[in-house]
Amino acid sequence: MIGGGQGSFIGDVHRKAASIDGMIDLVCGAFSSNAERSIASAKALGISEKRAYKNFEEMIEKEAAMPEEERMDIVSI
Repeated sequence: MIGGGQGSFIGDVHRKAASIDGMIDLVCGAFSSNAERSIASAKALGISEKRAYKNFEEMIEKEAAMPEEERMDIVSI
């Protein structure tokens, strides 16, 4: 997920909608343009610290370097 961190109304709506059918897991994110808020949001959402990113560029770069079966499949903005 890009954006939608703590204090964001629409982020919570997107997460709830995505979880309705049980087919999607939130596995990583860059949740704010502020690096500290992004990391704090990831922690609050139970995202692994190694997949909590400071910005979307870092997220795309690091996720792309992961084995295909481990990296994210889709991005919600």
